[in-house]
Amino acid sequence: MPIASSEQIIVDAIIEKLSVVAETKLGYAATGLDDDLSTPAILVQLESLTELSRQGEKGRFELQFTISAVVKTSDQTTSDLISLTRQLRAALNPTDKLCPDARKQTFSDTRFDIAPHHGQLSFADSTLTVEAIL
Repeated sequence: MPIASSEQIIVDAIIEKLSVVAETKLGYAATGLDDDLSTPAILVQLESLTELSRQGEKGRFELQFTISAVVKTSDQTTSDLISLTRQLRAALNPTDKLCPDARKQTFSDTRFDIAPHHGQLSFADSTLTVEAIL
């Protein structure tokens, strides 16, 4: 069995922590999920991996993820998304290290995309930035 890379260990740690809040899927297409996705759900997409500096064989990297809280649109959508976003931020508390290679993690602002019709998917997207020594 292949050994997991440090990057994969970070991704797995994020998925594990968020799975406590709601069903969590890694990598996704924004369209076509309406039928296959049970909600509430959390979608995680790795957006970028940037090398910030290098010293010998180790480098300092920044991994940016888009973390989307997803619910079906209803009269309570805004409240549901705020609650789900609060829970995912608590699950990824910056004072708790994700794994030994992770140095710090931060959240950006959250953008809400509320669908106009009941039953459609509505999203609250946040950017999670993880700094790690890999």
